[in-house]
Amino acid sequence: RLVDFADESHFSRIAMYIKGRVELEDKTKMWELVPDLMPDTYVIEDCKWRDGKAPPEDSPEGPWLPWFVKEADRNWGTSVQVCSRASQCMDLTKPGATYVVQQHIKDPVLMDDGRKCHIKFYVLLMCLEDAVTWRLYTLKDGYLSISPNIWSTVDLSKDTQVTIIRSERISGWKPWAEAYPKCKAAVAEVIRRSVASGKLEGRPSKRQFEILSADFIVDTHGKVWLFEFNMSPVLKDPQDSPVTNDSDMIMSALDIVIP
Repeated sequence: RLVDFADESHFSRIAMYIKGRVELEDKTKMWELVPDLMPDTYVIEDCKWRDGKAPPEDSPEGPWLPWFVKEADRNWGTSVQVCSRASQCMDLTKPGATYVVQQHIKDPVLMDDGRKCHIKFYVLLMCLEDAVTWRLYTLKDGYLSISPNIWSTVDLSKDTQVTIIRSERISGWKPWAEAYPKCKAAVAEVIRRSVASGKLEGRPSKRQFEILSADFIVDTHGKVWLFEFNMSPVLKDPQDSPVTNDSDMIMSALDIVIP
């Protein structure tokens, strides 16, 4: 017997997970899909550069920007390692695992006090019962994740380079008015290509939806850089987090999905 909505899709008329969601969460698949929206990305598989494509050799002239080595199928920042040179990246990997490798973007927008930050951009994605109609909604008031330390290219600590924890609402951040429509357009393009290529699929006779987030960094030239999607983002209630909670967003999303 089916109910209107349950967290187990088999018993629910509405599925809480998008079919093909792994295509958005896997960092190597995202690079293959939208390389124009992301920093240059290299892939290490089983301690070898995929297809022999390695980063450029270290240059004595720089730019001296940190390099990040991330396990391709993990999120939350827990699997990210940082080094100072491209030539050091391979030493941070393990046999049998897949990693994406990226250099820090040039000229990142920092907080007024010089700390690094990135955008947590929240999305509601829904596909209707006809399995072909997709609808995308984006939250205008997301979050900033802010480092506790002043950013430096030579400080390779995780606290300085890897921003994870949601720190504050983004609506008061000056670059947000210009960055928001660019983030929205980037997410829409990812979804458009994913659906067109068959990576995301509808479920005939069953509505499906998912609340997800995307991570962006803005540079001083106004470009937004996509880094990854989180298909199971951290969502908090008012009791746990009075300032940075998601109660209103979740209730609004459910009102859209189940009017």
